[in-house]
Amino acid sequence: MSDIFFLSLPNARIAYRLYENPEAQSDRVCLLLHGAGVAGEITYSPMLPYFTQWRWMLVPDLKGMGDSFHHHGEEGAVSVTELTDEVEALLAHVKWDDFDLVAYSLGGLVALNLNYQRSLQGKKKVKMALLEPASLDREDLSTLMDVRQKYRHASKLIRDTGDVELGVASFMDGVSPNRRKHPVAEATTQSRLAHRPYGFAYALDAVTDHVSLMANEPHIRQAMIDASEQVFLFSGELSHEALRQHYDLLSEQNAAWQHKTLSACDHSLPFQKPRQIANHINNWFAAN
Repeated sequence: MSDIFFLSLPNARIAYRLYENPEAQSDRVCLLLHGAGVAGEITYSPMLPYFTQWRWMLVPDLKGMGDSFHHHGEEGAVSVTELTDEVEALLAHVKWDDFDLVAYSLGGLVALNLNYQRSLQGKKKVKMALLEPASLDREDLSTLMDVRQKYRHASKLIRDTGDVELGVASFMDGVSPNRRKHPVAEATTQSRLAHRPYGFAYALDAVTDHVSLMANEPHIRQAMIDASEQVFLFSGELSHEALRQHYDLLSEQNAAWQHKTLSACDHSLPFQKPRQIANHINNWFAAN
């Protein structure tokens, strides 16, 4: 466990935790970004004990999730640009300019955008490990936009009807259609995503809005990919075949990209095989 800290920004109050590993193999530091709807600590606490490479690990909650809120206290729309700017502000607050990055789903898109924005500012490129990052799940952007409409439907269900269970189930059917529907696992996922359901819905829309922007201007996604020099992609074996195919293609097209598929996992892979993922991440960041 770590104490929770707060950073007050013009449009948000961002919660974050700092974990120290005094037995780390280096003095390097790592930023860890979670996915839509589930706080950073819940996402990464199963992995943290197994990480060996970093002295300090920074785990924020993105706005609308965990303990991070809009200043007005109500749930509201967010954008990937906003979330990226707030992460940048947090990094400036803790005075981190040279760091590694691990990110999941929505956090993966924020990570890619953060690295891209840093590259435009002439800053050092960030080495990343991304777990099924949002926006790379299909090669074809129009197909990706079709997929995102299912998530738009899920977020609309939550906001328009208040039926969180139905909305979350709709999201899960879209993101992990081949998952093994074990009752306990389904209930656990429902519980995680129902913590702040409207924040979750707005986070889904933030990704869909950004994918829509990419679909209209394909060079935006390509520029993010091109700016990312060293990336380890994780996918679940039970995730869509087109997702894994695109990751394979990206790892073929980019010299310092790698792709690992984890058996018996779907989009919930950080919750399913945290120790195995941590071991792969350790090896990735240990290699220069």
